[in-house]
Amino acid sequence: MTDKELFEQFHMDVYRTCYYMLKNQHDAEDVCQEVFIKIFQQDYQTIANLKPWMLNIAMNTCRNFLRKHNLKREIE
Repeated sequence: MTDKELFEQFHMDVYRTCYYMLKNQHDAEDVCQEVFIKIFQQDYQTIANLKPWMLNIAMNTCRNFLRKHNLKREIE
């Protein structure tokens, strides 16, 4: 599977997960893009169950995004 095929097959699942967690379209799009960058840097060809693996990366990236932005709000 090429990077393009992987993106086309799973981008809506990743985006929906990000949107559900972040409740903001623009943030979800940004984090979704970040998730796919992380995925493409990995050797995803060796992963047996791609979708759960990818959604786990998406959820962790969203959690990190929320932590980072909550910290910024507290400082301001």
